[in-house]
Parts: sequence; structure tokens; C-alpha cells
Amino acid sequence: MTVGRVTAVAWPGQEALATSLAEVADHAAGFPGIGPLPDRPLRLILAPTRERYDSLTRGRLPIWSEGAAFPDAGVVVLLADGPPSRLAGSLRHELAHIALRWRLGRGGGGRVPLWFEEGYAAVAAAEWGRLDALRLNWQVARGMRMNLDEVDRALRGGRGDAEAGYALATTAVLLLYRWGGKAGLDPLVANLATAPTFDAALRDTYHVTEGDFEARWQRDVASRYGWLSWAAAMGLFWVAIGAVLVALVVLRRRRDRARRAALEDGQLLDELDITP
Repeated sequence: MTVGRVTAVAWPGQEALATSLAEVADHAAGFPGIGPLPDRPLRLILAPTRERYDSLTRGRLPIWSEGAAFPDAGVVVLLADGPPSRLAGSLRHELAHIALRWRLGRGGGGRVPLWFEEGYAAVAAAEWGRLDALRLNWQVARGMRMNLDEVDRALRGGRGDAEAGYALATTAVLLLYRWGGKAGLDPLVANLATAPTFDAALRDTYHVTEGDFEARWQRDVASRYGWLSWAAAMGLFWVAIGAVLVALVVLRRRRDRARRAALEDGQLLDELDITP
């Protein structure tokens, strides 16, 4: 079925879902630093099963993947075997990939590191839940510092590594967003479209090298998601544990008092030579 410039493809039983998602794609709000998608045709394919999804993506994506974008073809593929409520967010994430690639032009993706692409898509889709997970990551809390190349590798790894990678990539793009002030990512995206490398775009936009940015980003993550943040995020858990411990101590003291009282009674009877 076709909605505006979006052609949706679905298997029996998911026609209504495909139509509603096609409407979401056709009326997608603007993307950071880019604005609305250009008026070009889009194709949205809903895969009803994991097997169908793997077939459509040629088995090239990890087992945890539930969405894929093919910017050159203007195609988004979504795994639609779960709750429909999560699909709108997944669609927005994949459309952000297309918006970024279309803005940078052919070959632009080769200039942009994976962490920026995924972090950008997460920011565009307002996937702030990823940051909540990062606040509970004890490895980050204890000061483990990943560099951006390691974030790229994590994004290609297993589900656990990828979740941490997505969260860290999101923090990196958010830092660049904050540096842009009111302009946000507009200046950086504009420079990415013309600069020969990502490092050159950073120099032109923020007057820092890629290595400078990495060091500042690591410090930013440490300050925002270090021990204090972890302790605050775990606060309710420790309050609950503390309450249980206090209850156990009170119960133990009551039992000790009862035992002492019983022992004292027994000793008094012995002294009086009275058989209870």
C-alpha cells in the first residue's frame, strides 16, 4: 500500500500496522541539523518473523538487530514480531540514518564513523532510555574508559556490548550537540557534507581534533556517569537493602534478648534448686 511518498510492504495480518507506520514516515518531523527528509520516495518493509527479516537483510545483521536502513535505495526494514508500540521509535531511528546519508551525499557515509551515525540516530529518535541503562553500568561507574574505536567495535558486537556502545555513542553526539549551542548540530552536519574527513569537520566546526574531542568526551562521560551517578541511580535499591538489613538486625536483637532472658531464668532456678 502507498501513503504519500511511502510505499509499505507487509505480510497478511499486518496491513493496518504498515499503513499507520507509512503515515508516520510520510509526516516525519525534521531531523537535527538536517530538517525534513527530502521529497524522495521511501519504501517500508515489515518482516513478520526473524527468518523473514534475516532473508530481507541477507543475514548480514546481528541476531539482536530489529531494524535496518538502506539509504541508497531509500528502504527501511523493520522486524514486526513484537509489540507495535516500539516500532514507531525504531522507524524514526532508521529514518534518521537515511536523512543523514542523504544530507551528506553519496560517499558521505565513508567519512562518518559508526559511533556518530548510531549516536545521531539515537538522538534523533530521542532514545533516552539508553542513557538510563548507562547510569547503571558499573563498568563505566568504576572509571573504565572506552575510546571511540572501541565504541565502534562494541556496536558490532553482541547484544550486551552493543547496548553499551549505543549508549556511549549517544553521549558523544549529545556532547557535540551541546557544543553547538542554539545551533545544535547544524554547523557540524553542514561541514560534514563538504569536509574530506570527520576530523576536518570537527576542526572547522569546533576547532578541535578528533583526538581532542575523544579526550573531552571521556571526561564528560566520567563526570556524568561515574560513581556518584551510579550511586544515585542505585539509590532506591540500596534503600531497600538497608531496610531489610535493619529489620534483620532488630529481629536478631529481639531473639538475643529472649535467649538471655531464658538463660537468666534457668540460672535463677538452679541457684534456688527449684525444678521447673
